[in-house]
Formats: sequence, C-alpha cells, structure tokens
Amino acid sequence: MFPNGLLIFVCACYAGLLCAFAFMGYRYKHKLTSFHQRLIYTLSIGVYCTSWGFLGTAGQASENAYSFLPVYIAPFLLILFGWPFIQKIIAISLKLNVTSIADLLANRFGKSRNLAILVTLMVLVGTMPYMALQIKAIVSSYTLLRQDTILPVGLIGFIVTIILAAFSITFGVRNIDINERHIGLIIAIAFESLLKLFAFLLIGLFVSFYLYDSPIQLWQLAEQNQPSSTDFESLNFLGLMLITFSAFLCLPRQFQTMIVEVRDIKTTRYARWLFPLYILMFALFAIPLGQAGKLLFSDSLSSDAYVLFLPALLGHDWLSLFGFLGSISAASAMVIITSIAISTMLSNEIIFPSLFTRKGLKETNVSQFKDTFLRVRKLIVIAIFGLTFWMFCIAPPDTLSVLGEVSFGAIAQIGPAFYATFFWRRGNLNGALYGMATGFSIWLILNFLPALGVYQHAFTELAYNQTTIATLVALSANIMVMIALSYFTRHSIQEQIQLDHFFASPVESSNNESQIKKVDLSELLALINQFVGDEKRKQSELEFQILASQIKEKQKLNQAYIELTETLLASVMGSSSAKLVLTLMLQDRHLNFSEVAEYVQQASDQQQQFSQNVLQAAIDNANDGISVINKRLELVAWNKAYVDLFNYPNELLYIGSPVSELVRYNLLHQSEIPASEVDKQVEKRLNFIKQGSMHNTERTLNNGKTIRIRGNVIPGGGFVMSFTDVTLYREAEALLREEKQDLQSRIIARTGELEASNQALAQSNTELAKANEKIHHSHLQKSQFLKACSHDLLQPIAAAKLFCASLHNQQNLSSTQQQTIEHIDASLEHANDLIKDLNEVTLIESGGIIPEKAPFAIQTLFDELFTEFELLCQQANIYFRIVPSQLWINSDKKLLRRILQNFLSNACRYAPHSRLLLGCRHQSNQVSIQVIDTGSGIPSDKQELIFQQFTQLKTNTTSSKGLGLGLNIARNLAHLLQHPLTLASEVGKGANFSILVPRAIEQLDSTPIFSPAMNLAGLHVLCVDNEIELTNGMSELLKSWGCKVYVANTPKQALSQVETHRDFIDIMLVDYQLESNINGIELMSKIQQQAQIPGVLITATLDKDLDALARTHGFGFLTKALRPLQLQTMINTMITQRLAKAYAEIDRY
Repeated sequence: MFPNGLLIFVCACYAGLLCAFAFMGYRYKHKLTSFHQRLIYTLSIGVYCTSWGFLGTAGQASENAYSFLPVYIAPFLLILFGWPFIQKIIAISLKLNVTSIADLLANRFGKSRNLAILVTLMVLVGTMPYMALQIKAIVSSYTLLRQDTILPVGLIGFIVTIILAAFSITFGVRNIDINERHIGLIIAIAFESLLKLFAFLLIGLFVSFYLYDSPIQLWQLAEQNQPSSTDFESLNFLGLMLITFSAFLCLPRQFQTMIVEVRDIKTTRYARWLFPLYILMFALFAIPLGQAGKLLFSDSLSSDAYVLFLPALLGHDWLSLFGFLGSISAASAMVIITSIAISTMLSNEIIFPSLFTRKGLKETNVSQFKDTFLRVRKLIVIAIFGLTFWMFCIAPPDTLSVLGEVSFGAIAQIGPAFYATFFWRRGNLNGALYGMATGFSIWLILNFLPALGVYQHAFTELAYNQTTIATLVALSANIMVMIALSYFTRHSIQEQIQLDHFFASPVESSNNESQIKKVDLSELLALINQFVGDEKRKQSELEFQILASQIKEKQKLNQAYIELTETLLASVMGSSSAKLVLTLMLQDRHLNFSEVAEYVQQASDQQQQFSQNVLQAAIDNANDGISVINKRLELVAWNKAYVDLFNYPNELLYIGSPVSELVRYNLLHQSEIPASEVDKQVEKRLNFIKQGSMHNTERTLNNGKTIRIRGNVIPGGGFVMSFTDVTLYREAEALLREEKQDLQSRIIARTGELEASNQALAQSNTELAKANEKIHHSHLQKSQFLKACSHDLLQPIAAAKLFCASLHNQQNLSSTQQQTIEHIDASLEHANDLIKDLNEVTLIESGGIIPEKAPFAIQTLFDELFTEFELLCQQANIYFRIVPSQLWINSDKKLLRRILQNFLSNACRYAPHSRLLLGCRHQSNQVSIQVIDTGSGIPSDKQELIFQQFTQLKTNTTSSKGLGLGLNIARNLAHLLQHPLTLASEVGKGANFSILVPRAIEQLDSTPIFSPAMNLAGLHVLCVDNEIELTNGMSELLKSWGCKVYVANTPKQALSQVETHRDFIDIMLVDYQLESNINGIELMSKIQQQAQIPGVLITATLDKDLDALARTHGFGFLTKALRPLQLQTMINTMITQRLAKAYAEIDRY
C-alpha cells in the first residue's frame, strides 16, 4: 500500500517528535502551570489503551460485540465511583515515597522483601507476553501497509526494540533518585495518548457515518449476517469484568502513571471525569469498526487489521497512514512506561539490595556509586527489552485479544492483596504472599504455558472462554488462600506498625477493661524474664505480691501490674516499643518473642546509627586528628585532620580498614625503620593496643612534624586515638632547653643576648603590627569593594527602575506591556534588595552599624510601615491592618524599622491569601511589637534554622526569591539593639514574630503638623547625577507626573541651571557621588547659599552615616534603586515642610 521509504520516514519523524516532546518537557518543566499538569496527567493514564485497545478490540468485537466491553467498563466504573479510593492510594504513596506496586505492597505487609520480590517476578513474567505483543503490533502494522518485503519481520522487530530501548534509557534513566519523576517522558506519553485517540475517532467516524449511514445500520447488518456476534454471554462478560477490576490498578504501566508519577494530588483533579470519557470513545467505536470489518472483509483479512484497512476501501490511504501512527503510539507508550516500571521494581527490590550488601559497593564514593547505579539501571532496561524481543520471536501467532487477556490474568493475581491493603485490616503477610504465589502458579499452569504452546489448554472443551475460566480459577484459589491464612496466622510486629499508614487506629472501647481483667501474671513475668533477665523477674514477682496486698480492686491491680511491666521493658527497648509489646500481648495470647526481639534490635540499630552519625559530626569538627578503633582492631571513624596529618591514600581509609595496614603505611612512609623490620614493629604496636591500656606518646614524622598520640580505651573494647601536631611546642621546648644548657657559659654575653632577644621581639611586634595593619587594610578594601560594587550595581538598576516607572505611567500601553513592565520592575527591585542585604550583613559583621537610640512615638513607625506595605499586601491578597497605639519607645527608629520590614516582607512572601496584623502590647516597662500572620506557619524544627544566613523554607505557595538573609539581618540588628526577638508558630496556624523594646516617656512634639495632599503636576525639579542614564530615567518619570525637569550631569551645569531658573525650581534631586571633587551634600549646600531650594540626596552608596549627615543639613535621603512611590512621598514631604516653614513665619508676623 505504501512504499517502504515513506513508512520509514513517517516512523522516523514520529520518533523525533516524541524525543522533542520528552526533551522539552524536562527542560521547561518549571514553566508548566497547574492546568497543564492536570491535563498531562489525565492523558498519560490513557496508556491503558494499548495496541490491543486500538486494533485488538475491533477484531474481538467482530466476533462478539460485548466480549471486550468489560475491559473498558471496569475502569470506567472504578474511576468514576471509586475516585476517593484512588485518591487515598495516591496520598499514602506520596507519604511513603512509593516507587512501584511491589514497594506499596511490601510497605503494607511489614516491609517484606520476599513479597516485593514475588510481586516483581509476577509482573515481569506476566507482562512480557503483552510487551512482546506490542512489538508484534508495530511490526504487523508495518508489514501489512508496506508494498514490498525487503526487510524480514525479525529484523524489523529487532530495530523497533532497539529504538524503544534507546528512548526509554535516554528519557527514563536520568539520575539515581529512586523517587524520580519522569516529567519529559510523561509528556511524550500524553502526546501519544492524544494522537491515538484522534486517530481512532477519525477512523470510527469515517466508518460509522461515511462508509455506512450510522452505527445502527451496522448493528442491524451484523445481526442479519452474523447473529451470534450480538449475543450477550453473561458468564464471560462478568468473569472478564472481575478480572479487569482486579488487574486495572495493578498494571505496572497504570500504577506508574496514576500513582508513582504524581507529585501533587491536586494534579489528578480532571482525571475523574475526563479519563472515563477517554476510554468510552474507544469502547463505543470498537463495535462499529469490528462489525464493518467482518461485513466487508470476512475471513480474508486478519481481524486485528480491520482498523488499518477500512479507510483504504474508498481510497483514503492517508487515514490508514494516520491509523498506522495511532497503532504505533498505542503500542510504544505501553512498552516504554512498562519497561521503566519493571526496571524500577527489579533495581529497587532485587538487584540493588543484593549489590549493596557487597562490601565493595559500600566503599565506593558518591560519584562511583551514581555511575554504578545508572549503569545497572540501563542494563536492566536493556535486559527487559531483550526478554521482550525473545518473547516476540518465540510467541505463537495468537490474536492480540487472547494474549492480552492472558497477561491480564497474571496481573489480576496481585489484585486481592492490593485491595486487602486498603480495605481489610486483618489481611497479613502470610495470606498475601501465599495467596499470590498460589494464584500465580495456577495461572502459569492453566494459562501461560498453554498459551506458549507447551501443551493443550485444560478448558478447551468448555463452551465459555477458556482463558477467562482459568484466570477465575487462579483468582479464586488466590483469594481463598489469602483469607484462610490471614485468619489462622497473625500480623508480625512490623506489620502492626505499618498498618497505621493504611488504616486509622482502632478506637479504644470498653473492651480494654475486659482485656485488663484477663491479665495473666505468668505471661507478664515471662515477658520480663525474656527481655530484662531472670533477676529482674524475681524482683518483679515480689513487687507483684506487694501490690496484691495493697490493692484490692481487681481492675486497678491489673493496671498496676501492666504499668510496672511497661516500666521495666521500657528500660531496654524504649517506652513506645514496650507499650506496643504489651498491647500485642493483651490482644493476642501467642506473642512471638523472637519477632519482638528482632524488632527491638532494629530499633537499637537505628539508634546506634544515629549515635554514629552524631559521633562522626563531633569528630569532624575537632581540630586534632581523631580515629576510632573497634575491639577487632578495625578503623570505624576518623576525621579530615587525621587524614591530613598522615597523608593516607583514599583507598586505605574505609570503615573496617585493619589498623595493621594503617600502622604499616606509617612505618613505611613516615619513619626511617628498615623495611625488613616493619612487620616486627607492626606486630609490636598491635600487641600494645591489644593490652587495652591508655597511652600517651610522641612521634616525629619524616616531614619534620612532631605528633602527640593519645589513646583511651573504649568500654567493651577498642580505642579512641587523638593526634595533635605539637611541632611548634617541641621546637620552642628544644630552644629553651638549649638556652638553659648554655646559660652559664653565656653569662658574660647575657646583656647582648638580651638585647638581641629584645630586637627579635621588637621585630616580631613590628611584623604583628604589620599583619594587623594588613588585616585592617584588607577589611577596608573589602568594605570599599562592597561599597563600590553596590554603587556601581545600583546605578544601572536605579536607571532601569526609573525608565520602567516612566513607561508604566504611559496610557497607550496594552495590558501585556503593562504586565511585562511590572515584571521587569519587580525583578529590578529584587536585585536591589539582594545588594542591600549583602551590604547590610557585611556592615553588621564588621561593626559598622552603631545604634542611635532616642524616644519616639511608636505610631509614627506603624504609619510609615503601613504606607510602605499596603500595596504589597494588596498584591499578595493579604488583609493588612495595624492596631493604633499611643505608646512611646526608646530605640533606634531606623534599625527597628528595618527589623519590622523584614518581618512584614516575610509575611508577604510566605503567607499570601491570609491576614496580617501589626501591633504592640504593653508588658511592664517594655513594649512587645508583634507581626502576626495567618499563613501556613513554620514547623518547630525549622524555627531556629530560618534565622541562619542563606536559609529559605520551601513551600507550595511561593517560589524561592532572595538570598535568605532577611531574618538573619533582623536577628543581628535585634542583638545589636539589645531587643529580645522571639518567634511563636504552629503549622497551619500562622506565625507571630515579636520584639521587646524598652518603653519611653511621652515627649512633647513641637513640630507643626502640616501634610496637605499635593499633586506634583507643575512642579519644577532640578535633577543632578553624573550618570546620563539616571538623569534621563528620572526626567522621564518626573515628566510623566507632570513636572518640569531641569537636568544637570556636573556640578557646574547644576549651578548654571540654578542661576538661570532659581525663581522656578521647587526642589532638587542630587546624587551623592559627583565629579569635580564635590559631593551631593556640598553641592546642595552651595546652591542653598544662592536660593532656598529644598533638596533630596539620592545615592547608591550604602553608607549608614550618610543618611544622618544629609538630615543634619536639612536634606531628604533616598537610596537607589528607589520606588516611584518613595520618591513621590519624599518630594511631597520636603515641599510640605517648606510650606509649613513658610506658613509658620507668616503666623509669626
């Protein structure tokens, strides 16, 4: 039908398109909106519809219109009505970081590795035939549509397998994270789901309404020509429905896309309604396609090819080609996702647990481990595709529908244990393990081996579908074994613990009283004897007798027995473990002590691991070299200083390294002992260590270093060795010893030697002074560098912000342009804040900030902060209010304001859509200023962490911005002001940042209150800055406000502008750093000698003293890059003050 070249070209283009989707998905995954994620999730689970759904269902419908429907009806009902159950599965899987169906079941049944291995093998064996059939579907579609037979079928299958394996490895095996989400791969699968749906719908509509008048006509023709094709076979229908219910969620491709790939449960919102519609389209059009194929082709064409050949009847070859792409997408999506799911199970449950127990793998570093991990994962994927190709080669030529149901039957054997995981608390490991093993074994015997042609099917003579009957038999045996064993065996302790993740804890009732009444002293004593010892058992027996004599009421006496036993058990296994053991004993009279001991040992091992981690952290921070040796004379811990002292090679240092090898290395490389004596010396030192006595020795190494070695015995065996470099001390000691020996012979020259010593001391002092001066100079250079960087960086940022503000005020901009300008302005503001934060941290650490405390009304500070943050809160959808106060406090207003700014900025960033309150409380002679929000709150274990430098908490409501310095600056400033700072927060209940400030006596404020609202239109403004871009930006902004602007880039130009326009200029805006050896303050002072014009100093220099200096001269002060609202406010304030002063003089007259 089509030339080979065309089909190969179409396949190549399709493969390239898939790779592009996957690559772009990984690259731009951060740009996906929540809508995109929900749509991608819904389409990705369409991987359920494989080549069997695209080609095989039509062939099956040609024989009986109802036979395939259960495969679609079961998931349709499960998704539509069982959605809360699926949401529960997703929530638990996210909580437990589940990576596969095997991982989920192992977690439920006591973290059983045996169960995980069984499920993995069942999935592998059961899925291989179905994966091979997808390869066969692609190859068959190609061979049916090609014009010639140049390429043999086996070679085509091999090429298809290689391409799919390469794609799966490239986009499915990318890093070592076992919880990896394959977003690029899932996007490609979603695209394939969309493509095969469109292809199937187009062909279905073509056949139903173009090739025939309607589906009703097709149904009537089918009834006339093949009446049996419309008969309803209830047993086959219900049997297949049950099998599909059992298998649907356990299919590896379905579990991978529906459960494992989910990052946020909110992304599944659309799937409940769209996925049932998706599979409904396949179910509805499969019937007319099958009936039309049967009517037109009868037995002259394989029923699996009807979908591809029906469009070609009327010459619509392009539609057949589109159907070919649909069949490829249906088959390849299933193979790719299934291979990733199975490789994850094989690596996580079988391969890597086995590899990691090998000593060599444990000792590899992170980079080598990552390379090994990825290499093994890739090899596993290659092996899976190798098995698939082998199955493709040996599988008999069965139809897709029959072999598809055979594979369904294997996965269905996982279903009973899967549903018991969430609905049957009593189900235990024995029931699940042996039930699945029984069902899977029967499936192998009755379905799998006959399907491979090993022998004839056992149910061939039955009138019903033999595959369905065999699967139902296996499933029934599975369920019966699971129920029987779950009733006759009990949960292990590990299973009891894991149950809490899947079921709510049973509500305690009055049954507890009856359990307490049934307490058996012999059992309690046996429990004590097993875990605490016989001596404690005898002592407890006496204490029980004393309690019996003191307490007469039976229930209270039993309670006392239990409390005493729990106290004794807690001394060896912890209170939680002791409580669990007693609870199990009261509920189950057949407690397995070895199992309890194993659980206690696991808890002990975890505690021991924690202790080892703490020990390692402690020695890593020690200045001396430290090594820890166990009683078997093996190295178990060391620090970097130890390695640096002796220059050990990396391959010699690992946990369990024999001390003899370390000693041998030292003797060969760090001493002058002959090689022939090394073994004898090694044995001598080992014998000394084995004696277990403390020692304190010194050794001089070949490099001239003198090392003091101290050894302390560890209780139970082993040594802690410390190694201190005492070279300087020993050199000084040798010098003193030499001086002492020569003292009498040098009495005559004592004066000269003393002078020489004094000169040496003077020289040392001089060198020390030079060193201190150098350090001081370096510190000054760093500060100057930061100031220069801050100035040079803030200058262009300031110019850019001014241009943005000017553009924003233009009326002819579209909403998109306005939004773009706002984004640019926000980014510039963010960069400006980062530079200021870094500079402020440097100033604090260098002691460059000196608080200037003074009394002031707290309401003035609140009003300023409210004005500053009102707009920000509106943008973040935060309801912000302040509580008015008449209190006065004593503090540095600027520094205190900076602290509160950080608190409020934090709330705007991390608590959107909440309420924000700024207020204060009177506490004795102090005032507690509080910033309270109703956001998501801060976990208790993170409340100290957030005050550290460069620390930000990750939340779902905001992206990470800034350097994480704000709260660190706030705490340092509070410490500088000696104002205690506290944080109170609970998750889900918001946060309360508070700072305690001394109260002050109210002062009389003689400043006249005069703040009329002012429009800046018509205002004459002089702008002076040596940066032309800044004056241009400032000019554009001011002109947008209706101001008349006079620009000057040098002091000379500024004086000339004043000389010319002194009667018109209302205010001057002047940069601090100017040319001609004159700064902004000096220039404004000079101008005010000619005309009384108010001035504002605007600078990028982050010098804390500059603000005070400007205000001393009566000038306003702003830092670059300023906000337009800040500039408007400052101009308004300065003009207001000028008017107020003028009115005050008029009142005087």
